[in-house]
Amino acid sequence: MRRTKIAIAIVFLIGLLLGYLGNRMLNVDLVLAQPNYLTNMENIYMSVAENVGPSVVNISTISIVQYFFQAFPTEGAGSGVIISKDGYILTNNHVIEGAKSIRVTLGDGRTLEGKLIGRDPFTDLAVIKVDADNLPYARLADSNKLKVGQIAIAIGNPFGLGKTVTAGIVSALERSIQTDKGVLIETLIQTDAAINPGNSGGALVGSNGEVIGINTAIYQGAQGIGFAIPSNTAKKIAEDIIKKGYASHPWLGIGGETLNRRIAYYYNLPVDYGVIVGEVVRSSPADEARLQVGDIIVGIDNERVEDWNTLLLRVLRAKKSQVTLRIVRKGSRIDVKVNLEERPRQFSTSGDYI
Repeated sequence: MRRTKIAIAIVFLIGLLLGYLGNRMLNVDLVLAQPNYLTNMENIYMSVAENVGPSVVNISTISIVQYFFQAFPTEGAGSGVIISKDGYILTNNHVIEGAKSIRVTLGDGRTLEGKLIGRDPFTDLAVIKVDADNLPYARLADSNKLKVGQIAIAIGNPFGLGKTVTAGIVSALERSIQTDKGVLIETLIQTDAAINPGNSGGALVGSNGEVIGINTAIYQGAQGIGFAIPSNTAKKIAEDIIKKGYASHPWLGIGGETLNRRIAYYYNLPVDYGVIVGEVVRSSPADEARLQVGDIIVGIDNERVEDWNTLLLRVLRAKKSQVTLRIVRKGSRIDVKVNLEERPRQFSTSGDYI
């Protein structure tokens, strides 16, 4: 009898244990099956997509390409970011450059005509505007506070597919790339968030929902290497364009070209690097400083000038109004002080002049 009671007790305890374990497993399954159970990371992605997504627009353009004796219309696609409720939109210069018509598709499905306000090839930024009010707009972050490793979420219109969200991190800062127009753009954000053709002009967003950059380019032949223009740069250029119709940059007022060994050898020049001056714009800082056609600029503020891009960047980044150029003129090296001025509007989109 005693053994029977012990056996019954053991069976009872085993039943309780199995029931407990069954309930635990059932609860786990229920938790995993709940559609609203999301990780913190997923909540960040969803929040950014829901809150910032409506401020990112699709841009379609039509340009005219001349082929021999006939002109053909060509279509282009890109993205843009609404930065004000009255319809100002940031995008890339290369998205709208040469466009005869610009169409903007908003998040609510409306398609409106876009008007070009101004563009800046030196930072690959442009501002367009649509005639609408009370639009959802994005907040621009302080990109000086960016850290490598933080979340970066790209929103744009890749391959014309429509609104797309991809995620990654800030891979590096202060990167430089050269555009197909030959302009070198500096201080870019590098990210591994997927950026494809059509994403250009879209938003790169931080985890707090603020735009940290304007997507601009990918590294051809590589995967997971994309670039964005920092939001502080974008904000400054946008403010200039909205206020004046063009971006403010310092300039010298010269046209010319990079001097290389072949040219130096052919013309028997004393140096084989630098920038040879081919034109001095009348009344420009270079003209006031008496630069001459044929001068070779080999330095600026004690920094060596290797080529056209080097000189352009040094001038664009000048922190003071006066610079000192090292000139080679008729075999002699001389220093010339030049008082930089704001690049005139008629030269604001031309990369043929510094």
